[in-house]
Amino acid sequence: MGLLKVTDQLNQESNPGDLKSDLIKARKDLQKIRRHNDSLVSQVNNLLHFINEQNRRKRELQQRISINPKTGLGNHNMMDQDLQSFFGTIMEDSDQVPGALVLIKLDTNYDIITKTLKPSVSEWIIYQISSRLKEIISDSTPIYHTRDDEFILLIKDKGSSEELKALLDDIYQQISKPHIFSGYHIVINCIIGVSFYPENGMSKSSLLNNADIALTYAKKNNKNYVFFSEQMKEEVVQKMELQNSIIKALEEQSLKEIDKQFFINMQPIVTVSSIENGIPVIERIDSEALIRWRHPEKGIITPDTFIPIAEETGLIIIIGKWVLYTATSQIEVWSNTDHIDSRLAINVSPRQFNNDDLIESIERIVRFRAIDPGSLQVEITENSFLEDPEEAARKINKLKDIGIKIAIDDFGTGFSSMNYLRKLPVDVVKIDRSFIMDITTSQQDRSIVKAMIAMTAELGMVNVVEGVETIEQLELLMKFGIRKFQGFYFSKALNPEDYRKFYEKHLPKS
Repeated sequence: MGLLKVTDQLNQESNPGDLKSDLIKARKDLQKIRRHNDSLVSQVNNLLHFINEQNRRKRELQQRISINPKTGLGNHNMMDQDLQSFFGTIMEDSDQVPGALVLIKLDTNYDIITKTLKPSVSEWIIYQISSRLKEIISDSTPIYHTRDDEFILLIKDKGSSEELKALLDDIYQQISKPHIFSGYHIVINCIIGVSFYPENGMSKSSLLNNADIALTYAKKNNKNYVFFSEQMKEEVVQKMELQNSIIKALEEQSLKEIDKQFFINMQPIVTVSSIENGIPVIERIDSEALIRWRHPEKGIITPDTFIPIAEETGLIIIIGKWVLYTATSQIEVWSNTDHIDSRLAINVSPRQFNNDDLIESIERIVRFRAIDPGSLQVEITENSFLEDPEEAARKINKLKDIGIKIAIDDFGTGFSSMNYLRKLPVDVVKIDRSFIMDITTSQQDRSIVKAMIAMTAELGMVNVVEGVETIEQLELLMKFGIRKFQGFYFSKALNPEDYRKFYEKHLPKS
């Protein structure tokens, strides 16, 4: 049938008004399809932009995690990854080629410069030292800038002291050359400790420990460098045993004196099941032990003032043991006398967490008090595990084996990442109050908190939100799925008697 005949037939069979209506409808449908397609294209473009931005941020984060910004050399994170991969490979190789781990530490002159001269001077010096090392170290030998005053080399083809002496002499001479900058004539020396694999160990931790022992021996005996030997290790162990005996004798007296001025209050951590008629329904109450200092002359001194000083001087170890002793005593009272089912959290500082006898101290006091280990929670900050996540994970696992709960405190204020969190078997993540202050008005803070919640939930961790002060904050956070809260909206830190009253008021005995 020809086109003209079809058209004539349509004209005869169709009402012109109906045909026009169909054309208008078809045009509108086409416009809807176009708008829908445009919307889909826009959504896809936005998604691609979001993915690209996330990848860019991930690359930047990886760069910040792995590279020391002052020298451009790999930092301790990159060293951890490289050494783990390296030793994992050579353990499977029957034809192992001996090598060495070289630990280089700048002398006290560098520390003095960082404290007395402007930052640009120390930054220039450390950059110059890294450049000198690059000039004399072969490209096949990785150089790591692990701390401000510390460099580490992994030398894979020199497994004896004779093979290394010439290189170590060269390193010492290059670092010791004067630095002339802005009118300053500065000389920085160094001390070097060396351990060999497989002779002195086949893991990062054993080689680093042994190189550090050799470095300490070099410093003590005024030598430029020293190669590790087992005799050095025996001397270090004997010295540590004597030091521990002295410290233990002093601690027994110190703990008695601390009781006269220091005390702990407990701030409730509440679990809220719902909000009814504007009132939170509390189903469980735990708490955090907060130390206070009643100075005989200055009155109450806040932890923000004295804890950093105690951390710097090492006194935090004694104070931390007193907190552990006092907190477990309170748990014992709750369990045996007050019949309060409440977990008590104690803060453990980075220095205390890295102290060798932490686990033994906790295990001993828990056994002595005859308390349920699950009634004690240890809270650490991000700084406790950034330097050595593997060692931190080992300690956390040992504490969990005892039955202790583990929390990361002030989460988000340091440099945590998904990579760190997934390696640490923690039970609780406490979101810092700085993200909560403006959460009802700040879209950025809401997005950050929601991201934290999603990340930790995926890892099976429980969130506690700190710094809750208003009902509006509480309602919003409950919409995000949070059920555990700490803050002035519920209560300030309370003395033991007031805490008992708070507990019985909100969770009366049936």
